[in-house]
Amino acid sequence: MEEKNILDITPTEFEKYCKDILMGYAEEEKLQKFSITHNIIIATDDGDYQIDVYATFWALGVEFKVLCECKHYSSPITREKVVILADKVRSVGAHKGILISTSKFQSGAIKYAKKHGIALIEAIDKDLIPNAV
Repeated sequence: MEEKNILDITPTEFEKYCKDILMGYAEEEKLQKFSITHNIIIATDDGDYQIDVYATFWALGVEFKVLCECKHYSSPITREKVVILADKVRSVGAHKGILISTSKFQSGAIKYAKKHGIALIEAIDKDLIPNAV
C-alpha cells in the first residue's frame, strides 16, 4: 500500500500519527511509567480543556505532564495558537507544551514559544522537524 502524504490525511488521523510518533520517542528514551492518550478532556477549576495528545511519564521521582496540540493546517501557525496552548499548560499544571503542525510557524509564534517554553515541531512529508524552539 502506498504511503499517504501527511497533508492527505484527516486532522484526526494526523493527531493519531503525532501520538504514535511521541510514543516511539518515549520507547526509544525508555521513559518510566509512560502513558499517552489521544483526545482527552481535562477538567480544571477554570474550565474543561480538550487536549489532542496528553502524555505523562516519571523522571527524577516526579511525574511530568505534557500537552501536545496537533495543527493540520496549510497556512502558517499564528502566535494566538501558541498562546492558547501556553494557557492550557498553565491551567492544567502541565510541565511542557508541544505544538506539532503540518505548516510553518509565523515569526510571532516562534518568538512567543521561545519566551514561554513551548516546543514547535513541523511535520512535513511524514517527518517531524523540530523548530529552533
